[in-house]
Amino acid sequence: GEARSDAAGVVLMIASEALLAVVNAIVKFVSSWSSQKIMVVRLSVDFVLNMVLVFAMGYERPSAKVAARLLLRGGAYCSFLVFLWAALKSCLPLGDVVVVVVAISPLFLVLLTRLFLGEAIPSGWPVQFLLCVVGALLVNKPFAPERDCPVSTTLLPIAAAFAGALMNFASRNVKEVPAPVVCIFNDVVGVSFASAALAVLSPDERVLGPGGELSPGFWLVALSAVFGWAGLLCNVRGYQTVSVAAIAGIASSRPSPWATSCRCHFSVRCPTPSRPRARC
Repeated sequence: GEARSDAAGVVLMIASEALLAVVNAIVKFVSSWSSQKIMVVRLSVDFVLNMVLVFAMGYERPSAKVAARLLLRGGAYCSFLVFLWAALKSCLPLGDVVVVVVAISPLFLVLLTRLFLGEAIPSGWPVQFLLCVVGALLVNKPFAPERDCPVSTTLLPIAAAFAGALMNFASRNVKEVPAPVVCIFNDVVGVSFASAALAVLSPDERVLGPGGELSPGFWLVALSAVFGWAGLLCNVRGYQTVSVAAIAGIASSRPSPWATSCRCHFSVRCPTPSRPRARC
């Protein structure tokens, strides 16, 4: 029934959040790499893993109409990664980026499903969601960056939240397509976009050195790609499975715990001699 489907979808969404949180933490430690270079390596690994899974499971090729939708979803996915990684590599603490993306993206998604798919929103959800988000914002204060951090930088996680909502909204429009197939189209669009951006914005940056050696940090990014691959499969299947009521419920319950955990363990605002532990 719907309740069982929602339960399975919620488990997948929670697993996705955990796996992608690991990816976000790893990316923070590869500050010398541009977002484009990270995308090329990560999505290439993702593509290979998805192709192996597709051939192993014998999934069929989607129709041209569905393929066009998947390519558009890939564009939203690329926008999400660009804005998210720009935010992660900015002066904003990781915890602040996470709380904005995780708290606001579901709001965009619920509104999109209501406006374009006509899915009903639980009557008490707006108040519940507002209270949880306000509480998370009061704890993490994402719109109060450090003095040397431009206020405009806070727009990056908001843009990532909207792009992520578009991506998940698109997942709900291709429920019949297996998650690995959906992700392959993401990878094709993503690698093409990232390769072009790398050539234009960072022409001197290479994955391989002059002697064919791998760039420092390559295996760290490759490791993040494996976690990201598993996380994205869970994300796609989860959003294909759950009802909008379940999305609303889980969205209302997760902003503060995820953000607080990320801040205390990975954020640049963790305790220092000049910054008391009270912030965490």
